[in-house]
Amino acid sequence: MNGNWMFLLLSALCGAALTACQTTGTVSAFDGEELYATYCASCHGANGAGDGPVAEALSPQPSDLRAIQARNGGTFPREEVIQLIDGRAYRAVHGTANMPVWGFAFGPYEADATASESNIRSRIEAIADHIAALQVAE
Repeated sequence: MNGNWMFLLLSALCGAALTACQTTGTVSAFDGEELYATYCASCHGANGAGDGPVAEALSPQPSDLRAIQARNGGTFPREEVIQLIDGRAYRAVHGTANMPVWGFAFGPYEADATASESNIRSRIEAIADHIAALQVAE
């Protein structure tokens, strides 16, 4: 019986440590595909074509995220995409307020502002990297 309790205690401690690392941003454990599915796909569609289930109700229509690289001369502008998703500093260029400002929505979660910024940035980078993977050739 002692072995079972020790295993359960060790499992609980490891789980708590992993959760703490994910929350404080010390380990980048964010899944861009999962974040995209949760926060972006309803408007931009599962494959980024701009055809999500709520797209028809939006004006202007969500953009086709698969063509970002093609519209940028064959190079994916990662930092620009990160800034667009974040939205806090890029709002005027981004356009209408139809898209949430994810930089505000994703934080702050911790009392430590540095950890919060790191956490926000990690989430947004993971989404941007997933969008980069959705790019299609011209």
